[in-house]
Amino acid sequence: MAAPINLCLVWAIFFFCNCNSLPSFPAILIFGDSLVDTGNNNYIKTILKAKYLPYGQDYPGNLPTGRFSNGKLIPDILASALGIKDSVPPFLDPTLSEHDLITGVNFASAGAGFDDLTTTLSNAIQVSKQIELFKVYVEKLKGIVGEGKAKEIINGALVILNAGTNDWLLNYYDIPTRKLQFNATGYRDFLLNDKLQIFITTVKLENPLAGESCLEDQNRDSGVYNEELVKLLTRLQATLPGTKLVYNDLYEPVMDMITQPDKYGKFKADDYQ
Repeated sequence: MAAPINLCLVWAIFFFCNCNSLPSFPAILIFGDSLVDTGNNNYIKTILKAKYLPYGQDYPGNLPTGRFSNGKLIPDILASALGIKDSVPPFLDPTLSEHDLITGVNFASAGAGFDDLTTTLSNAIQVSKQIELFKVYVEKLKGIVGEGKAKEIINGALVILNAGTNDWLLNYYDIPTRKLQFNATGYRDFLLNDKLQIFITTVKLENPLAGESCLEDQNRDSGVYNEELVKLLTRLQATLPGTKLVYNDLYEPVMDMITQPDKYGKFKADDYQ
């Protein structure tokens, strides 16, 4: 029987163009948590780091980079597949080149969430602070290419947002801090209407992907959360002309990996001893 898994994810890919065919993006920008953090936590004081093996064992050079993965993350793979760059560097990396900034960077932080309270213990960079980093990035970009070109790059960028899991796990289920304040419906509305909507309208982006869990109550709450998320995004898209919203489900492929691991290669504990 598969181990319980909670996947209350918000996967957002924002297209700032008319996408009747596979678009061409000048840059890629990433926001969110550990599923998309390419190393920002290496540069902050947090217990959540991936600077040691087996992380990175399949990454070029076979070294841990701060990615919570054995190799590249989805943002890296997307950037490469779309011909933007081979991988997406973390914005906090002090060695970033001008080319890195022009073609896009990553603001995500492992342990982050929409709710600022989520990062109290981990000291990760909450999504609201990632927006502040984005604003710093925009100023740096203007200094390199000028205001007009910077606006063109931002407006044409592929933007990915992945968050939500940590809010529910850390603040509602594992450490029920928010449970004392909200029922599941109230917390869902708080995250969607007070947090996610602000993010989207602030950065002027749009579009997610979501999932559920295996525990009965968490499945129910996550499912309703995701249904409301889709409704919210539909409403937001209507107010943001010139964008294309793409919704996809991450839950099924992840559950397939859990229930049928032989299809993807078995984990061998001896490999890490």
